[in-house]
Amino acid sequence: MGFCPICQSSSNINPVLRRQPIPIYTNACDKDKKKNHLYDCNLNQCSNCGHIYQPISSELRGALETIYLSNQAQITSPLDANYWDKSRAFYLYEKLFRIEKYKNKSILEIGSGNGFILKTLQRKGFKNLVGIEPSINKTKQDNGILFLKEFANKDLFLDREFDFIFSFGVYEHIENPNNITSFVNSHLKEGGELFIYVPNCIQQLNSGYTGMFTHEHINYFIKDSMHNHLSMNGLEIIDDKSDDHCLAIYAKKTTKYSKNDSGLSLYNEYQIKLDRILDKVEKLLNNRNIIIHGACNALNNITGWIGKDFDYTLVDNDDKKQGKIFFGKRVQSTVSIDLNNYDTVLILSSHTFINTIKTSYRKRGFVGHFESV
Repeated sequence: MGFCPICQSSSNINPVLRRQPIPIYTNACDKDKKKNHLYDCNLNQCSNCGHIYQPISSELRGALETIYLSNQAQITSPLDANYWDKSRAFYLYEKLFRIEKYKNKSILEIGSGNGFILKTLQRKGFKNLVGIEPSINKTKQDNGILFLKEFANKDLFLDREFDFIFSFGVYEHIENPNNITSFVNSHLKEGGELFIYVPNCIQQLNSGYTGMFTHEHINYFIKDSMHNHLSMNGLEIIDDKSDDHCLAIYAKKTTKYSKNDSGLSLYNEYQIKLDRILDKVEKLLNNRNIIIHGACNALNNITGWIGKDFDYTLVDNDDKKQGKIFFGKRVQSTVSIDLNNYDTVLILSSHTFINTIKTSYRKRGFVGHFESV
């Protein structure tokens, strides 16, 4: 079963997920998909440190490297794509509140994507900003912000240190988290801070959530495993703004190491719960009067793992998806369909927006019931 990417243990590795191979989901419509290869869906948990991770084959590694160097490097829309993703960006920025005291100091973002967060900081008066992002076309200066076309790892040496280093949605993609944290330690000034934002998988693991697994996510963090990772790499947590949706953790360099010995929870029940949900979804999809809201990774998993064609209407709030074909269905908007023809809406979008989505349907007169998985 390989080695744990956090503690490097090769013993007591327990299976969490074993499902049939499905395609990688990259947020691309059917027309723009480059390949439709099938890749295994496996998750393991290390009983030494508690970390949950996806074992990577050489074939999948090559596919992911190609994705990360392309313009399809995000499984969700870029942060400024539409109203929904701008809302997500502001949610992220709220977690970043401690950065305010570094306004006149040096700041590095690892995995800067399209630069939305750094450009937002610049508009707020921040000046010394650098981003690292492998999927951009080339290293460039963009209105005073330096964007480096690089992978942040222990082999990358920049001729400078930073007062504040942060990343949103990067650590879950990295095959060796110790590698990127080694880079951080080499480039973080004494007294400086690191901020890491990753999905918090605790509720998804406990519930059997269908959308948790994605081939692009190698690591599935919970608070204990992130704490152990940081501590093993000489970093001490100084502030924690995590919630049910995310881990949002601030850390600084330390000389002490403290492994979490409060007792590890094992998640070998996840697949059992997932199978129950897939059975429920299959029964729902046998009803022809159903809307699936969310052309997303969860739908990729459901359609791949159930392995049947169903008659449903696919709706998404992303206007860049509307009108395009995803999963063999043309994506609609809520205003383009007659809601009187449906009695169920199955919401697969982010749990952050479920209540907002429900409200938008009710305002348009929908009187049926909602399901979410």
